[in-house]
Amino acid sequence: MEFFTKQNSNEYFSKCSKKMENEIISLSDEEIMNCDFNKWKEYLYSNYSIIPITIFESNITQTLCERKIKKYNQSYKQVPYGKEYFELDGYCITHKVYFDGNPELFKLRPSTFLMSRFSCVQFMEPHGENCGFFLLEYTYTKQELESKKDDLKTFVKREFDRDFKNYKSMIENINAEVTTFNNSLRNLAQRMLENRKEKASTFALLSEKLEIPLMLSANAPNTTPVPLTKIGRIPPQKPNNKPKSLDYFIKDDDYKNINNIIAMNGTTMEKTARTYYRNNEEELRDHLLATLNTHYDNATGETFRKIGKTDILIEFENKAAFIGECKIWHGEKQFTAAVQQLLNYSTWRDLKVSLVIFNKENKNFQGILTITENWVKKHTKAHFKQHNNVWQCKFYRSGMQEEIDLNISVFDLYVDETQFRDSRNINS
Repeated sequence: MEFFTKQNSNEYFSKCSKKMENEIISLSDEEIMNCDFNKWKEYLYSNYSIIPITIFESNITQTLCERKIKKYNQSYKQVPYGKEYFELDGYCITHKVYFDGNPELFKLRPSTFLMSRFSCVQFMEPHGENCGFFLLEYTYTKQELESKKDDLKTFVKREFDRDFKNYKSMIENINAEVTTFNNSLRNLAQRMLENRKEKASTFALLSEKLEIPLMLSANAPNTTPVPLTKIGRIPPQKPNNKPKSLDYFIKDDDYKNINNIIAMNGTTMEKTARTYYRNNEEELRDHLLATLNTHYDNATGETFRKIGKTDILIEFENKAAFIGECKIWHGEKQFTAAVQQLLNYSTWRDLKVSLVIFNKENKNFQGILTITENWVKKHTKAHFKQHNNVWQCKFYRSGMQEEIDLNISVFDLYVDETQFRDSRNINS
């Protein structure tokens, strides 16, 4: 296989851009008028960005085998019936070079290139979890290698390094162009989406004049999103044609942000436990709620939900966004009951919930963490321990036959009252 010869890199990148443009053009007027440009930009970037070539130099291997070597006979025309080539005993050293990335890049000629021939005797693309590789062969006569004696290893390495340096140079050139292309994708997608929307403006204007709302396509994102705003966003996937996931459910990045706020606030409370150790559940809840209200405008406490009242609820237009429950630790049995209470408060719309536990009475906080850890391992389908006292879990809600996200945070507010006196400690 010959490398870096089949197509100019600019032509290849132009074709990639054209494919992206064709996908955008294929959107209907209804879809483009209702799509979220930010989500589509991230999807298009993920779908059309190109993975550069990575060479694993430390994993290059060599094999040696015997082979007959053809040598040109410079005097064959001077000898009657002379042979143009004759064969000598020799050796073949094969270097196996592993790589990862888009194999199509090996076919491209970058704008800056070396006037050399780049070839391999075998090329295997990456597949599954396996890296790709290519083989480079070097042949030597027996006399050539044996003449090197003690310098043989250095000689073979020097020969390979000299040629492979040019291979790496070409790969670096094509990777630089890949980086430039990838960096331009989001802006290019934005312009293409705007152009497509502009072409659909006649349709939108006609609908507005007739006072007829646009009919949402089954392929377009649906309903008004929950207005939880924050800095930072997890790159979304392409709209999956399932309006349910966009109708009621809080976004993953907002759910993560809310839990981060609770974790930071709880950690601060632990550092000043003396201030909070006499607070009851409702008062501790109010501290968390006050902090949430500095980030979100629609956080409320003790809001009626289903069969009871949940401690923390953030919702929009009666569509649940987040619910959380605050409890004081009274043992594993009460902990399990608190989880069930949280599930009882939630409806089918509530797929992201959080349980906040405060320890006020137990000196052995590590024991509480161990009990919680064991409970998580036993009762959840999957879990990730974000911190020593915070677990993010996948919990199967059997009653509704669906999987929900459950965040569990445990904070230590225990204070030994015998170690200090103040106006609240009357009996000391």
